[in-house]
Amino acid sequence: MNHIEIELRYEVLKPSQIPTFLAPLTLLHKKHDIDIYLGNPGAILYQRGIFIRVRNGKKLDIKFNRACLDNPELAIQDYCEEHSFALPLQPSDLPKINDLLISLDLKPIASADLGLLKSVNQLDTHYVVDKVRTSYKHEQFTVCVDEVADLGTFLEIELMASSLEHIEHVKRSMQQLISNLDLAPLKTGYGTLLIRKKDFKHYLLGRFILEEDKVYAQQYTEAG
Repeated sequence: MNHIEIELRYEVLKPSQIPTFLAPLTLLHKKHDIDIYLGNPGAILYQRGIFIRVRNGKKLDIKFNRACLDNPELAIQDYCEEHSFALPLQPSDLPKINDLLISLDLKPIASADLGLLKSVNQLDTHYVVDKVRTSYKHEQFTVCVDEVADLGTFLEIELMASSLEHIEHVKRSMQQLISNLDLAPLKTGYGTLLIRKKDFKHYLLGRFILEEDKVYAQQYTEAG
């Protein structure tokens, strides 16, 4: 399955505001997710902004922003292309998986097997995101509150769309919904934040680093 995921993510600065904000929303579910993100030698996927993860051992997700792949100067994370496959992989998914792998300059696989996909592309665990997510519904939006191990509390607003035709209108509606909360916009993923915390130099190699860190990234690149 593939969709365009329009998403705004924020760090929650005042968690005490969240219960009142959530009270009128419809609770969908609460779950504990263990996301294992895969990387390849030289952290090439991380540098290109391609995220391949195994969620709870049950699903393979491949996420990226095609516009960013086509234009190295871009670093957009308000939306991404997302492809999901149930695990174990099914033979019927093989053509789609291989088309996707080839489009990302990765090697196709001869059979629908996650171990083979990892082996031929030299993929191994890059980092692990451990979070408890509580999801709510507000009209067409899904609102998620995440408690992320080693990071803190975050809020996401998501909409799965079939196109980007009305993205600016969607984003304005999302921002209006949370306008009374004390939040800090977050333009990168939890995994990137974990790498930032544990290995700052490695973090600076990534595609989606924080704005305040870009000067360090430039210095690091110039230093070789």
